[in-house]
Amino acid sequence: MAKVVPQVSLFFIFLFFKTALVYTQDFDVACRLAQPFCSDASLELTFPNVIGDMDGLGEIGCLNTTPNPAWYYIRIDEPGELVFDIQQWVDGNGNSTLDRGEQQLDVDFIAWGPFATSFINCDLLSQGCDNNGDGDNIRPAECVNNVDDPDYYYNNLDNTNIVDCSYARTPDDDVFIETLTMPNAQSGEYYIILITNFANEAGVIQLQQTNLDEPNAGTTDCSILEPGVGPDVATCGEFPITIEGRFPGSPPDIPNAVSFRWARADVGTTNFIDIPDPEGMVPFLEVNSEGVYRLSGFDAFGVEVPDSPDELVVLDVSDAVVSVDYSIAEESFAGSYTITAEVVAAPEVEAAGFDNFEYRLDRNLGNGFVEYRPFQSSPVFSNVPPGDYFVRARYANCPDSEERSDVIMILGYPKYFTPNGDGFHDTWSLINIEDQPTALIYIFDRHGKLLKQLRPGGPGWDGTYNGRNMPSTDYWFRVEFNEPRDPNMRRRVFAGNFSLIR
Repeated sequence: MAKVVPQVSLFFIFLFFKTALVYTQDFDVACRLAQPFCSDASLELTFPNVIGDMDGLGEIGCLNTTPNPAWYYIRIDEPGELVFDIQQWVDGNGNSTLDRGEQQLDVDFIAWGPFATSFINCDLLSQGCDNNGDGDNIRPAECVNNVDDPDYYYNNLDNTNIVDCSYARTPDDDVFIETLTMPNAQSGEYYIILITNFANEAGVIQLQQTNLDEPNAGTTDCSILEPGVGPDVATCGEFPITIEGRFPGSPPDIPNAVSFRWARADVGTTNFIDIPDPEGMVPFLEVNSEGVYRLSGFDAFGVEVPDSPDELVVLDVSDAVVSVDYSIAEESFAGSYTITAEVVAAPEVEAAGFDNFEYRLDRNLGNGFVEYRPFQSSPVFSNVPPGDYFVRARYANCPDSEERSDVIMILGYPKYFTPNGDGFHDTWSLINIEDQPTALIYIFDRHGKLLKQLRPGGPGWDGTYNGRNMPSTDYWFRVEFNEPRDPNMRRRVFAGNFSLIR
């Protein structure tokens, strides 16, 4: 027997009407039996296939026939391109792995999307293609097998919500793996996938994402396998937002939820108020304000099911960042520095446990501040040279929440200068010493002879001594200054060397 993950068994039977009747595979309601699916480095699921329905749903998209249709849906976590291998086989030893000698089965598929929820009216799924894009006479005959033209669906030449479609040309082709590509999936989007079983033999289906380690690869959200309403939602002021959940149970011991009730409370409170739902059976909700949203599920007898209720927080993070500070690990003149950003979050954001911030480092290159390190999830920037910087911080993917630190002035010195009159590096001076008027700066030759004493913030050394050009070689400097990394600004002495190049 194939291994079955309880959360993804066929658990959800409902109509958008006030009834809980079991229905046959009519296209207008068939996709509502879709099972949640995800694929990541730690979780590759297999599912029982379908047998006994060779008539299926007729001709859909590039599929001339759809025997034994099995329905799945995915939710996008990280945006990007997703590529899946789809295969089907007779899992003789029940280990959910295709082993040598096990019979592979022909597998065909069609996928649609994106959608705001997995609970859609199945009539929204296009059953044909529109090659001329006029919106009329949309026919399956116009749809193309992606084996014949891999770019057809990739470039949306079908002009419909079909994402991809593929089949082996004949059962004798011995093609047992089909490839599904989603070129530009975005976080929170849902996609519906139909997979057929032409052989009508009991087995398992597996969808395996093959591009997880590649640049710009998207990922699927495995939280949809768990009962309840899923992870909290951070919005950058964008409403409405559609949220959804379910309570699959584990028949026959644990019943499925077939009707639902939503309630809402203000963030930080537990004063839940029921939300009227004229349908009474739909576990998704369009919300127009932040808050705590609770979903309760009930079985066919009106009894609340296990794992119910479950809650999530919808929070507007447009003002999530109150201020940005920083710390520097090394003392001045270390040569390479580690800047760590420190965010003060809004109280409601901190109280709700929302902590998905990202950070960017900007640097002044002489003509103003420009991006030096792009946004990253870590607040730590390593191997930073001396200069002027500031840190930008925001809640992830929310530009409206962005704030910046004060200017970060890191002391340092140039390793060389070229006093040749071209306007570039013509003088030598310390970097960012101008705010320390009491600093003392001396320049020596290799014999220790004092050549110049510099004034903090002054024009620097032009490479001369008593009006004569000094030769190209190494020179030494000594600086007495107050350490800005020290809260008491203790007095320090640092010495180093640099090169004069003519």
